[in-house]
Amino acid sequence: MIRVVVGHGRFMRQMRVPFWALALVGGAVALLGFLLLAFVASLAIFIIPACLIGAGAAHWLGRSGNSAREPIFTRNRWPPDPNVIEGEYRVLDERRR
Repeated sequence: MIRVVVGHGRFMRQMRVPFWALALVGGAVALLGFLLLAFVASLAIFIIPACLIGAGAAHWLGRSGNSAREPIFTRNRWPPDPNVIEGEYRVLDERRR
């Protein structure tokens, strides 16, 4: 028998737990851990190949000649006018507006 302290503060007490109960609880915890591991592994069996196939299809279908190497947001954009300076501003002091 193993003695276990149960409770908190004034309500603490000792209980005796037989060895077979500890073995049963330990086996149940090990079984649940193994089942969780098997569940995650079975998800990985389906998710990893699906991601690889999707990435390969996106790469293969996303090509359009030589423009596959340049970013999407720069395609079909006119070159900027050299006489225009682009910028942004912020108002720092509302009183001196």
